[in-house]
Order: sequence, then C-alpha cells, then structure tokens
Amino acid sequence: MENEIDFTLPEWVFLNGNSHLGDTLEDRDVLQHNESFTIMEFFVVTDNPVELDSSVKSKEFTYTNILGEVETHLVAVHYSMAADFELTGILDRAIEFYKQFMDWEDTSLVIEETSKDN
Repeated sequence: MENEIDFTLPEWVFLNGNSHLGDTLEDRDVLQHNESFTIMEFFVVTDNPVELDSSVKSKEFTYTNILGEVETHLVAVHYSMAADFELTGILDRAIEFYKQFMDWEDTSLVIEETSKDN
C-alpha cells in the first residue's frame, strides 16, 4: 500500500521529557530498549558518586571522549521486562549504543565550533 505507515519502532530510543510541563527529565539521558521494555538512565560519575539502592541493576563503564579524556559513567535500570540473564546483554548493548551516541554528539560539537570559527 502506498500510504501504509511503517509502525516498526527502532531498538533504542531516548525518552524526551519536553512538554507543556517543561523539561520534566531536566536534561537527563534516559534510554529505552523497546524489545525488552527496559528503561535505563545514564550518569556521569564524578567526584560525587551516584548512590543507588542495592536492588537497582546497574553497570559502570568508561568512555574516552573526543579530547582523549577518560570519563566514568553508570547505567542504571529503572524498569525492565527482561529476565536477569538477558539484562546483562541488554546493558552491554545499551552501553555500546550510548558510547556511539556520545561519539556522534562530540563530533557534532566539534563541527559546530569549527563552523563558527570560519
């Protein structure tokens, strides 16, 4: 059909809290894995570590930004329909997706700054 809508969702989507209520997520990075209904949040771990309840599934990882600086991050699961044995793989894939997102974001900032200089 010519007007048929592709109703397929991507594997990963960022949740956006912008609405008539304002930015209810306050610029937080919240990612959803659609296949498993897993909602997770990413944090930069700085001098003030993120403290989570011991029941919250989470994983710490490092990311080397475009300037070569190593950053420590944490991904924490808000909700998931996945079994525990599946969740480990989902978190690993989410981390890789998020690292690619940060690479893209860093590159976009460099391009933006370069175009301002020209």
